[in-house]
Amino acid sequence: MVGRFKNETTGTLTLYLEMVPEEVILEPGDEVELLAQPTDDLLPLNVAPVEDGLHIHAHKEWNPDWHVRFRGQVIKAGNPTRLVDYR
Repeated sequence: MVGRFKNETTGTLTLYLEMVPEEVILEPGDEVELLAQPTDDLLPLNVAPVEDGLHIHAHKEWNPDWHVRFRGQVIKAGNPTRLVDYR
């Protein structure tokens, strides 16, 4: 696990996972653990706020194989991954 993110807003929150463009869309109250394959180039992550969410970049790893853990399910991040589909 490389991070934990919770949507504490009243609207959707999108995690933009780079360098391979993948998105995870959290509804209000949703919380995920961000998972990635451990490599020497993964950390530290760069997390930058944007208007509708967060841009998350691995340090130098070009394809971290992003996954999220949501309600006990491990889900491969896609473009986009809507957590409402996994309730």
